[in-house]
Amino acid sequence: MPQRQAIALGCALLLGAAIAFPAGLLLGSRGSGGEPEGRPASRSSGGFREIYSPSIRNDPYFLEQQRQNVEALEQACRSRGEFCAEAQQVRRLVTELEEGTP
Repeated sequence: MPQRQAIALGCALLLGAAIAFPAGLLLGSRGSGGEPEGRPASRSSGGFREIYSPSIRNDPYFLEQQRQNVEALEQACRSRGEFCAEAQQVRRLVTELEEGTP
């Protein structure tokens, strides 16, 4: 390929990219209603984990799951005499989480 054709091809590619990129951005934003895609609306109540939350301390789903775990450990302690120390420790930790103390 002669040098002159290579330069022409390079310029054509740059010009095409310079036109296609802004056109793609413009057309892409029209397709989504003009609103940027972000994180979905939070569900502070319900049966789902708040997956975008950086902290699990205030997540109602997480706390409910931990309460269920504690109850299962306490039931095993009462019925079979197993996991009593673990149940006591986890109960203390879940209570601290619910109260907000570290």
